[in-house]
Amino acid sequence: MVDVEKDYKAKVIDIWKKFKNINTLDKNGFEYRKSPLLPKYVIKNTILFVGINPSFTKNSIIEVSNREIEFYQLVNNAENEIQYFKKFRNIAEYCNISNWTHLDLFFLRETNQKIIEELSYSNVDFLQEQLNVSFDIIKKATPKIIIVSNSLASEFFGKKKAKHCKLPKIWAGYDLDFSSKNFDKDLGTYLIMINDKKVPILFTSMLSGQRALDIGSFERLKWQVKMILEKMDKKAGW
Repeated sequence: MVDVEKDYKAKVIDIWKKFKNINTLDKNGFEYRKSPLLPKYVIKNTILFVGINPSFTKNSIIEVSNREIEFYQLVNNAENEIQYFKKFRNIAEYCNISNWTHLDLFFLRETNQKIIEELSYSNVDFLQEQLNVSFDIIKKATPKIIIVSNSLASEFFGKKKAKHCKLPKIWAGYDLDFSSKNFDKDLGTYLIMINDKKVPILFTSMLSGQRALDIGSFERLKWQVKMILEKMDKKAGW
């Protein structure tokens, strides 16, 4: 597995120190943004779910020991699981995979993801340095399949490039045009290169919360993920 805490703790702390004076982090009432949050580790060679950033419920208390940086550990069982992750486990179980993993592209605690979009116009370097970390983690994780369950997060992989045409490059730069050769018609999704290996990537809406996929769409997603994994397994001999 990728030991995120060991390999990236110092790097992320340095990012927050470097940009500590930007308005977004230095705004009264939003002190929780000064405490980045990341997974303790990311499991290799499995389903990787990608979100945009960790949410934060106001009035929640960040312990003093975690104010500089905090790492969370996923619990892959129904009894102690956070509600947000239940659909992820449901997909993995449907695909007969015991472990799955999750990573947010950005480590800024904030419930309103519009803050991320605003930063892409006002403080793009702050986002880019986080992306450098997150995409390095993804590269090391060598996922079997990536499920991006947030429409804004999809833009940082390369969707909607025209929207950011006047900005410095802040995405991974993948060619994700529906008519491109990277869309595999047999699998019904895109393939991107990670470590010289073609990895299927699916873009979908949030799986939990008020804007979550409806039941029918979620069932089709589970079916497609399982189908893709089975076909990729036959091709690559996983």
